[in-house]
Amino acid sequence: MTSHEVTSRVGARSREQVESALARLEYIGETPFEPSPTRHGSLDAYHWALGHGRLAPVTASVASGPEGPCPAQLAAEQQAAQVRHLDLRVDPAQREYARGAHDALAWVCARSDVQP
Repeated sequence: MTSHEVTSRVGARSREQVESALARLEYIGETPFEPSPTRHGSLDAYHWALGHGRLAPVTASVASGPEGPCPAQLAAEQQAAQVRHLDLRVDPAQREYARGAHDALAWVCARSDVQP
């Protein structure tokens, strides 16, 4: 594998696939009068995975490099998002935000075929 192939991947997906997923989710927008914490969590996860934001959406950990988080960080953040989503002590909106982040990162890591 060349260094270009390594840097063109985000988790198990190509950078182009993740950028396309982000663009689609941004284009869809939100239903009028229904703010969606789940959608915001997915958007923030995609931005972080692509290296557009330095802090992870759930844990606020710093990405390992300027291109974004490494695969291990993506997987750890996905697991942390799942734990937050399932924690009934957490505010429902924060749980739904975590679900969105989890779903996006699970797709990025190829642990799910469902693209948010």
